[in-house]
Amino acid sequence: MQLEEAYQQQLTHWRASLDSGAHRLGWKIGFNPPEVQAKLGLAAPAVGHLTSATLIGADGSHSLAGAQAPKAEPEIVIEIGPDKTIAGLGAAIEIVDIPALPGGPDEVGDVVAANIFHRGVAIGSSAAESPAEATWSFSVDGEVVREGDASDYPIGDMIHVVADTLEAAGEHLDAGDRIIAGALAPPPDVEPGQRLTLDLGPLGAIEVQLTV
Repeated sequence: MQLEEAYQQQLTHWRASLDSGAHRLGWKIGFNPPEVQAKLGLAAPAVGHLTSATLIGADGSHSLAGAQAPKAEPEIVIEIGPDKTIAGLGAAIEIVDIPALPGGPDEVGDVVAANIFHRGVAIGSSAAESPAEATWSFSVDGEVVREGDASDYPIGDMIHVVADTLEAAGEHLDAGDRIIAGALAPPPDVEPGQRLTLDLGPLGAIEVQLTV
């Protein structure tokens, strides 16, 4: 499936979800590492959608029922202001199910049409407009499994990727939308019973409890 058709299929599912009562939250970045894009024949990261239907609630719990190969992605969430400005940044954890990565360009379209492995997302409050000095750590049951420095993460680039992709598909990025801007590090495998914690320093922290 070509990417153009894949985005139209994905957006058709998105509109159906909104028509069924879900609320628009925003968008997600997939395949953000350049080496992954090169392997898959992509010129830029892929874009998926977010709605309240997969938003992890105030209790912070998410069931992994039915997942084949669940993983957890530590991410920065961008709140969009007027004219595609940054209204705020915060912490987010996306739960994905990746039984197998696409084998090449011919399989990418099917993954994009199905919203790029998305299962659920926890989104923290917007706490700042810059990731300056934003060292971060991602813990599973209190043990740090990933950590790094987000101060040079290409936030602006990700906004342009989403805006350009949506425009090409006949949609648009709105003020108030949120973008989870792609995994900060390779996502670890996760399982029921684990508690995930992403601490982004001045950008805030968030937790998710995984259940059966």
